[in-house]
Amino acid sequence: MSPAAAWRWCLVVGIATFIASTAFGWIAGLAPCGPSGGLGSIIAFELARKPAEVAALFGSGACRTTLAAAQDRALLLDGLAFIPSYSAFLILAAAALRRRGPVIAWLAIAATATAAILDEIEGGLLHAILRDLPGTQTLVDLLYWEARAKFLLLALAMLGTGALLAAMRRAGPLIAGAIVSLGALMSLWFVATDMHAPALMQTYLWSWTALLVIVIIGAIWPRVFSTDS
Repeated sequence: MSPAAAWRWCLVVGIATFIASTAFGWIAGLAPCGPSGGLGSIIAFELARKPAEVAALFGSGACRTTLAAAQDRALLLDGLAFIPSYSAFLILAAAALRRRGPVIAWLAIAATATAAILDEIEGGLLHAILRDLPGTQTLVDLLYWEARAKFLLLALAMLGTGALLAAMRRAGPLIAGAIVSLGALMSLWFVATDMHAPALMQTYLWSWTALLVIVIIGAIWPRVFSTDS
């Protein structure tokens, strides 16, 4: 695939990624039934450390039933739409820039693909916990460390993409690369120090939004980021 084609397809799946991300907000009943540490119910579920935290998040009675059903719908959206679209978005962005640094590009692609596989596995773990709330300590431990590995790999993939942009040594790509890389570095910081910080997800949103702007430019004018288009 040529860089120009990669930019165009990247734009398509990038738009799909942000639509899928927005669609989580359209699912009724996703509000936490109990303490969530300031996190949304989905990420709070992913990062629970003990079954007791899961039990508190889901509460009891009608709220528990409603939230469990909403989480199930969110997992369906995640597995069928969000994970495939965001992984294609990040992979195609690295592919569009691969001639600027083939090794870094392939590492970014591999990191994204591995993160996507882990994310699908995460969905299976979450389904298993939902079937028998609040789950076992073993399942919750697997979920937490799998989620940490996923977030780490996604941040590293974005850092690689930022480095590929900066490698062009021109003002536009350098600025774009700096924005993407800064978001990735902040993500790595939170993954290492405080996975439960509400700002963690904001750092990914920052990097991915910056990347989408870059992709729009690349799809319209490929030579801005790739002289071999």
